[in-house]
Amino acid sequence: MASPPERFNNFLKSSDFVFVVYYRGHWCPFCTLSLKQLHEIESNIVAAHGTPLIVTAEVETHLGAIRSQTGYTGDAIVDPENLLASDLKRRGLLDVAISDKAGYEHGMAQPAVLVMQKDGTVVYQWAIVPSLIWENAQAQMGGKAAVHTTYSTLRLWQGLKLKIFG
Repeated sequence: MASPPERFNNFLKSSDFVFVVYYRGHWCPFCTLSLKQLHEIESNIVAAHGTPLIVTAEVETHLGAIRSQTGYTGDAIVDPENLLASDLKRRGLLDVAISDKAGYEHGMAQPAVLVMQKDGTVVYQWAIVPSLIWENAQAQMGGKAAVHTTYSTLRLWQGLKLKIFG
């Protein structure tokens, strides 16, 4: 079987673009919401000759649960060793944060989105960075303003829809 980076490259070669959504796991409410929203636009992505693709470091036995919870039926890459995240970071395409978590031998990939065209052009990239969230939380708990701009998932998806589909 092909490695996660090889599978990613194969998806990219076989469509005009890939619309990649990294998620933590079937237990994550933020991720479930994001994948439900991806499911809502899945047919639009395919109609535009793209490939919707979900990626997780969670073990494959939970893939059925996330599909059942969200309705998402598209392609998936299960990457418990975070090989794709490492490859994307090395290539300067997307810096997926990897956090320690029980049950994830090589770490848990944090939520991220990458929209990339076949020619390698990155149309959109976004990645959650837990350390920035912590800095905002710490500042606010100390009575100060947030240090970093944050994004709601609704705004993220609305912005992506506009950028991709006009």
